[in-house]
Amino acid sequence: MGSEDGQHTVKAWSHGGVLLESYLYAPGPAAETPKHSHGEYQFCLSLNFPGEYRYKGESHAVPVGSLSVIHPGEVHLARDPRDREVLAAFRMIYADPSVLQRAVVEIAERERGLPSFPDPVVLDERLAGYFLGVHSVLEGPASTLEKDSRLMSVLSEFVVNRADERISPRPVGKEPRAVGLVREYLEEDSTENVSLDELSRVANLSPYYLCRVFKEEVGMPPHAYQMNVRLDRAKNLLLRGWPISKVAQESGFYDQSHFTRYFKRLVGVTPGSYAKDSKIFQY
Repeated sequence: MGSEDGQHTVKAWSHGGVLLESYLYAPGPAAETPKHSHGEYQFCLSLNFPGEYRYKGESHAVPVGSLSVIHPGEVHLARDPRDREVLAAFRMIYADPSVLQRAVVEIAERERGLPSFPDPVVLDERLAGYFLGVHSVLEGPASTLEKDSRLMSVLSEFVVNRADERISPRPVGKEPRAVGLVREYLEEDSTENVSLDELSRVANLSPYYLCRVFKEEVGMPPHAYQMNVRLDRAKNLLLRGWPISKVAQESGFYDQSHFTRYFKRLVGVTPGSYAKDSKIFQY
C-alpha cells in the first residue's frame, strides 16, 4: 500500500553486508518512535523534512539535508519536530560493525578498533550528496563492482573524515604490475559480474588501496574502466548488426534499459541511433 493513500512506504534491500532502506512518511501529525537500538551503525540522510533524535541523554536537531550517525547498541528515539505537511523522505544505511571494522583496517593498514563518530549530526552538503548518490546506485542495476566500490568509498569517507580518531591513508604509490593485472582481467571477460574482492585478490592489494591506485594510474576507478570495456564491446556488436537486446546481454549490462541509459550518457546518442547512422560490417 503506497503513501498516496495515507500509508507510509518503506523499501529495503541489501548489499555487501549492509541493509539499505528508503522511507516515505505520509503527511500527518508529528509522531515519535519508541526507544530502540540497532546492532549496526545507522547512517541516515534527511532529504526534505527535519527530525530530532534523543540519543545518549541529549536531544539532537536533524536539519533538512543533514546526515546522522547512531552507534550500534545505543538506545535512541526519533521524533518529528512538527506535523508532516508533505511526504517526508529519508534514506538509511545500516552497516554491520564488521563492515566498518574492515574499512578501518584497510585504510589504516593495521589492526584498529571500531570507529567512533563524535557528532551524531553531520552538516556536510558534499558528503550528503555523495551518500544519496551511492544509495541510489545500490538500489539500481549497477554492476557488483560499482556497488562494492561506491559502498566502500562512502563508508571510508565517514571513517577518514568523521571518526574521532582520524586516519590518514598512505599516499598512493606506483603499482604498474597490479594495475596491469586488473586491466587484463577486466578486458579478458568484461561480461563477468566480478566483485571488488575478486579484483583485490588479482592485484594482491586491499580493495581500498586498489581503487585509489587504479584511479591514480588509469584516470578512472575499476568499475568505470569495466563499463568502458563493455561499451567498446557493445559498439563492435552494434556495428555487426546485432539486435540491441542481444548486444546488452552479450556486453554484460543488466538489461536493455540499463544499456541504453549508459550508452547515451557516454556516447550522446542511443544504441539504436548509433547503429542506424553507422556502417554495418558483416563478419
